[in-house]
Amino acid sequence: MRINFRRKSMVHLTRGTVRMICLDLDGTLFTPRKEISGRSRKAIKGCLDLGMEVVLVTGRPYLFAKGVAASIDPRVDAIGYVGNYRRIQGVAQGTPISQETALEILRLLQREHVWMQAKTFHHVYGNSLNLIQPDYQKVTRHNPPEEQIEVHSWTRPLRQIERSKEPVYKIIALGGLKIKKLNRLLAPIPGIKVYSYAKTNLEIASDQNDKGTAIQAAAAQLGISLEQVLGVGDSLNDMEMFNVCGIKAAMGNASSALKAQADLITDTNAQEGVAKLLESLL
Repeated sequence: MRINFRRKSMVHLTRGTVRMICLDLDGTLFTPRKEISGRSRKAIKGCLDLGMEVVLVTGRPYLFAKGVAASIDPRVDAIGYVGNYRRIQGVAQGTPISQETALEILRLLQREHVWMQAKTFHHVYGNSLNLIQPDYQKVTRHNPPEEQIEVHSWTRPLRQIERSKEPVYKIIALGGLKIKKLNRLLAPIPGIKVYSYAKTNLEIASDQNDKGTAIQAAAAQLGISLEQVLGVGDSLNDMEMFNVCGIKAAMGNASSALKAQADLITDTNAQEGVAKLLESLL
């Protein structure tokens, strides 16, 4: 097992020091093929059996995360939309983008002629859906009928969002070379946080929550000290998770900025990094 402890005097990774485990999905729990290995599933169940809480924390829609959680073990909880919707032991809380703001953003993106998606609780609307529909259908089959995600290709996005009156939790812009311009145009809009993970994509969500604030709230609800929370991630949006977790573990494939903030570094998501980390708690 390759786990590099960066600050040994501060980190004691044992059963007693960890009561809650927060796992990112893409680049972390998911392999490069967007799967969860049998070894990772077994390690998660082992931690649950020892009384630890396990929460999936992702930028993906909550119902997607819930489907992934259900495929592992019914005891696994989930936080979606980069912290803007969570349901922990049956208690739910969500902070969508206001409809007025969502429509303003969609108008802006429409004027700039970029590919975009709008994600509500039950639906994904967009003009760039060909790659995600099978992904959602495969995962949400673990959810009951009333908790499925429907994917729609839109021709009149503003009208569809206005008519549905569904709260929008996340907007994605595939802006290509226009990313810098889009960042500049979005900057004055209040109430939103803009994430940029790739050179061509922007993700927009409410600024009321993020992965860190959602984990804080979940830990408080469960009566768990943040010092006893292990956060595991790979990308820059996991920095907010690292800001609150008492123990921070970066994947071997993580960004250099995240690794610099980590207490320890496990293997990559292609080499059972999550499983190896959690097995050290068993």
